[in-house]
Amino acid sequence: MSKKNPYKLDQVAIRMVKERPLISDEPVNSPEKVVKLVHELLKDYDREVFAVINFQTNLQPINMNIVSVGALNASMVHPREMLKSIVLSNAAAVMMVHNHPSGQVQPSAEDISVTAKMSQLMKLMEVSLLDHIILGPGEQYYSFHESDIKALNGEIPVKKDRGWER
Repeated sequence: MSKKNPYKLDQVAIRMVKERPLISDEPVNSPEKVVKLVHELLKDYDREVFAVINFQTNLQPINMNIVSVGALNASMVHPREMLKSIVLSNAAAVMMVHNHPSGQVQPSAEDISVTAKMSQLMKLMEVSLLDHIILGPGEQYYSFHESDIKALNGEIPVKKDRGWER
């Protein structure tokens, strides 16, 4: 009788499959342009949807990947899921975007923490984190880049009595 090898290691291949284009070939160099590009895609969700947009060095979008579809007021974002499309796309820069179905565009403590952690990770990978934009109703949005929150620099703020401080 032949002995079966009890050890088995599957060989797998990871490939990026292109789907229909969702965004333009124009450079995206402002939060307003991002809002125009992705608002139509995310506006009808009744749950939080977290996406990453991958960019070339000239800020032309490569693709957008929906990383997580969550609940009414939360979306679990795991760095591993973001890294898949960033690495496979050979992105030089990324932007995080998610919606707040509640209509309130102010970032939650979790939004700030995720942004700071991803900023630290992007620095290690030598990929620029351009912004994290929270979409609300209409063309309302919150841009971490435009705000004074230091999360894009990898700093995780601590909640104090009078707001966020480092």
